[in-house]
Amino acid sequence: MKYAIYGVFLIFFSLIILPSIIVFGFNPHRTSSTPENEVKLIDGGNLVKVDNLNNKDYHTVSVFITNQNKIQKIDLEEYVKGVVAAEMPAEFEIEALKAQAVTARTYVLSKEIVLGGKGCQLHPGADVCTDSEHCQAWQSEEELRQKWGENFDKYYVKISQAVADTEELVLVYNDALIVPAYHAISGGKTENSEDVWQSKIPYLRSVVSPGEEVASKYKTTVVMSKEEFINKLKQKKPSLKLDNSDILNQIKDIERTQAGHIKTLKIGNMTFGGEEIREIFDLNSTNFNFEAQGNNIVITVIGYGHGVGMSQYGANALAKQGKKFDEILRYYYTGVEIVKIEDLLKIQH
Repeated sequence: MKYAIYGVFLIFFSLIILPSIIVFGFNPHRTSSTPENEVKLIDGGNLVKVDNLNNKDYHTVSVFITNQNKIQKIDLEEYVKGVVAAEMPAEFEIEALKAQAVTARTYVLSKEIVLGGKGCQLHPGADVCTDSEHCQAWQSEEELRQKWGENFDKYYVKISQAVADTEELVLVYNDALIVPAYHAISGGKTENSEDVWQSKIPYLRSVVSPGEEVASKYKTTVVMSKEEFINKLKQKKPSLKLDNSDILNQIKDIERTQAGHIKTLKIGNMTFGGEEIREIFDLNSTNFNFEAQGNNIVITVIGYGHGVGMSQYGANALAKQGKKFDEILRYYYTGVEIVKIEDLLKIQH
């Protein structure tokens, strides 16, 4: 009798319990209070009714064109072309351009209101804007003709191919679109997200990024008189007390991130954040050092940008080594998967 009961239990487990675990047990977005057709498609996004989505919804992007002060509807893949062309040199290796296409596509979809993104917070009604300081850069075909001149056809075909070869592909982590941060030059090592934005994001981990030294802006310098140096600091913090006879010895308690960027430092009697110093002196990154030369202060800067996520020059260096775009992306974004956006929607069903 006990064997018969045991057999019935096995059949019940196999037919009822096990399929339920496979379907529901490992989906990180569904809870007992979340309807099956309402999910988070975006890391940190809002709940979305997947059944309400259709191709037209997320394949058309609402873009605020900054220099025209208007919102324009643009096809997703055409928009990605304009971003890749604006954000990465067309001379770069095709695999680096493909990696940029995937990050650009992931970024805009992670912002799309219809998918649960927050949209462009500076421009209500738009998913993104063309201001690279706020969203990501974008250029129209007309602007690219002016920019590239006689090289337009060659470069446009190359970038179009990079976008076509990665059509629909996006980066996901735990079945949700990531926030694919990227920058120009890390300075040799990318940043952990928490060292820049306080939030620890599992796919934005620090990695070594060699081969960036070829970039013209890998190392830059800013030179100013000691008086100008002090005056600019005082504009930010009027209570600063700093003796111009021995400035370097009054710069101390420097705290750096794992990648070498300055988090905080003390100048005179005041504490500054690395980002504050970058803004005050218009530096390319927060990885900098001070030096005195006669009556001048020289600030030497390594890298260009915030240093989180994919380094564009690092991506190009990896492409030159023979790495494919998916290898580049998985290197800079820890633990991600590369899937088609439509497949992501199917997963959520």
